[in-house]
Amino acid sequence: MTHATAKALLEKYFVGETSLPEEALLRGYFRAGNIHPDIQEYKDLFAYWDDAAKIKAPARRRSLPLRWLSTAAAAVLLLFAVNLWVAPNPEPELSELVMTETKTVDWSKYEITDEKEAYKVLRAALKTASTSMNSSTRGVIEEVSEAAAMIR
Repeated sequence: MTHATAKALLEKYFVGETSLPEEALLRGYFRAGNIHPDIQEYKDLFAYWDDAAKIKAPARRRSLPLRWLSTAAAAVLLLFAVNLWVAPNPEPELSELVMTETKTVDWSKYEITDEKEAYKVLRAALKTASTSMNSSTRGVIEEVSEAAAMIR
């Protein structure tokens, strides 16, 4: 290919009007090495793929993939769970347990025999229950009113 033909093809190339065979001719011209000094600066543009083909990717390290490691971890976990489920848990024998003597409680000293004292105890118990129920009712009413306000 002559210098004039290469220069004309380059002009067509930069305008975007070259066909694939014409681009192949340009690549061949720049690969040949007999390039005119006027268009020497475009050599890298067409010789890029030749240089890139010489570069080799680094060798990959052989390592265990994440899938294999996760599978092994799941298998170990499964074996551990099965072992806990299948292995018998020994129950202690009754003879091994320490028995203590039980004492009987004399409930008669806690019995209320006076009517006035019984009235006081009953009144205190009912007041405690009423207070607890009233505070629960207030809380429910507050929550319902907050929910109604949010809906509006």
